[in-house]
Amino acid sequence: LTVMANALRAGFSFQQAMDTVCRELPPPISEEFGIALREIHLGANLQDALFNMGTRAGSEDLDMVISAVLNQRQAGGNLAQILENIAGTIRERARIKGEIKTLTAQGRISGLVIGFLPVGLLFALLIINPGYISTMLDSSLGVILLGIAFGSELLGAFIISRIVKIDY
Repeated sequence: LTVMANALRAGFSFQQAMDTVCRELPPPISEEFGIALREIHLGANLQDALFNMGTRAGSEDLDMVISAVLNQRQAGGNLAQILENIAGTIRERARIKGEIKTLTAQGRISGLVIGFLPVGLLFALLIINPGYISTMLDSSLGVILLGIAFGSELLGAFIISRIVKIDY
């Protein structure tokens, strides 16, 4: 987006800015813009070529850029400034996602430790004193209690994963 904004400031058209992205940036972004440019050169309008690129990429950020470009073409405005604002927004979103991952790391690790501790303890007891655990495995009540414990483990893991998962 910054490359495109700079190209637009230098006086290039939007298609020339797309060509600059094709030439200056590494794949896969250059390939996607190249495909969109080829579609335009073969007669597709800009809107269809951009929508096809958005469909192929499947990125929310690219969808935001495409919407902004198409809205700017209808309403007018400084496209270079719009692209720079979107680039800043995308950078800020990436930074916030990283912070959220860092802040929720403790909860994720706690969930793993709490989840694997009873299972590890069960296997340790099987190795250290198999007779102690075999009493539980031989009775039907013991097997039912182990099943309930296993179900509780799964429920607890699910609840912890929902707590530490942040939807952006």
